[in-house]
Amino acid sequence: MGDGQHSERHAVNDAEGRDARMTAERDEVKYLVARSDLAHVSAELARRLPHHRFTGEGANLLPKPQHFVTTVYFDTASRHQYRAALEHADHNLKLRAKEYYDMHPSLAELATDPSQIVRYSPVLWLELKAKDGTQTSKQRVGIPKRDVPAFFARTQITPEMIALTQPAHGAEGERVLQEIARYCSRFGEPMQADCLVNYRRLPWQSDAGDLRVTLDVDLAFFPAPADLWRRKSALVRETLGTPAAREPGGVLEVKALGAIPAWLTTLLGERTAGQSSFSKFEAASAAVHGELEKIEAD
Repeated sequence: MGDGQHSERHAVNDAEGRDARMTAERDEVKYLVARSDLAHVSAELARRLPHHRFTGEGANLLPKPQHFVTTVYFDTASRHQYRAALEHADHNLKLRAKEYYDMHPSLAELATDPSQIVRYSPVLWLELKAKDGTQTSKQRVGIPKRDVPAFFARTQITPEMIALTQPAHGAEGERVLQEIARYCSRFGEPMQADCLVNYRRLPWQSDAGDLRVTLDVDLAFFPAPADLWRRKSALVRETLGTPAAREPGGVLEVKALGAIPAWLTTLLGERTAGQSSFSKFEAASAAVHGELEKIEAD
């Protein structure tokens, strides 16, 4: 292997290592940013921190992508997760799945089909996230979208699901699947897609990998579409129907392995109303079930 290839591989491994540090147990605090402050906050973060971009296997290498996330939150028909989140806001466990995709508006003039400006990996990332005060930990594993119904109906783990965890996660991937299956079985009724949240994510991360700041904007909450698991394309907002509600501001999350730097503390003090307990899941579930006043789009 040439020096150039070795250096590139080393850089990718370093980046993946820093990402792994931030997905392990860490302090996580959340703030709501008013719409009027979004431009100032994002500009200051961009000035202070490098833009964060996924560089692992299957990464989108096209320039200047806009990053989006569609999160699927699961619950039982009796809404066990929702009620537990309300009753134990600072200490809870929730199951969700995330799909990431990138939009490339710069390709719009060359595209003959809207899907050509979207880049995504057809893997749904199941996450079992535990919260204990400001401490969070997350167990995560990829799963083919088509296998989701059987997994939640019968906690069925298919050979394809196991294969997807290899070699990146190995036996750990199968262990996480088993842990999620055990969590689902505790409720006495099957888990199902309860609601979806779609948003654009603006991410920054320190070179040392000890500080990550994300600003989620344009949040929209949707009921789960009937064909959710049959779709072969990305869960882009334009295909999800009419939102049940929107969040007009932004949700800023700080994930730190150490002390938050003084400049960021100052920015948060000047441009937010302090730490927030805002939950995307609670807001989406309440909106979809008619328990949240709808916020009309501007």
